[in-house]
Amino acid sequence: MPRAAGGDAPWSLRLASWIWGLAGIVFACGPALAMLLLWLQYRSLRTQAFRSADIAEFLIPSESFDLAPIIAEAKRIEGGVFSTASWWLFLVLGLSLLAAAAIVAAYLVVCKYTVLGTNTARVFGTFLSAVSSLAVLMIWQTFAVISWLPIDALWANHLGLVVIGLHLAGAVLVWLPSSNAFVSRSALRGSTHIRA
Repeated sequence: MPRAAGGDAPWSLRLASWIWGLAGIVFACGPALAMLLLWLQYRSLRTQAFRSADIAEFLIPSESFDLAPIIAEAKRIEGGVFSTASWWLFLVLGLSLLAAAAIVAAYLVVCKYTVLGTNTARVFGTFLSAVSSLAVLMIWQTFAVISWLPIDALWANHLGLVVIGLHLAGAVLVWLPSSNAFVSRSALRGSTHIRA
């Protein structure tokens, strides 16, 4: 971490910087984690559907109800969708990587200037924490509403709570009295250097 012009930053600002950096890295992985969550949900739903079809075939005589054509058609449609739409997966992956790089860069700039005692970084970091936490909460709730969540994907919910917790912890640490005092001293030193 960079050194402030007037001495070392207090532990609260240094810890907030590390916490926000970690939150930024995890938050940047969000699009990839969302895609993985959707894939896990799809695979789980598909497994349950075919398992239900097997049970129905066992219980219902094939003379009265034949599931084989329905299953064959579902597999044909699935194969067609994956073969024709495979190109957009690379597009989504590329855009996700660009977004992740931009997010990490923004967080690293905020982290650097937070340690240096810049009030603007503190305010922007707090705003970024609020927006990011709200985005994670909304995405988390959206996934809970629109889809059946398989057991394999429950870790994603816990990861969302970790991201929200990291953002909030960083926001609290940058506004502690020791942080406020250091930022005030840094601003005073900066205004003295400008006048000189």
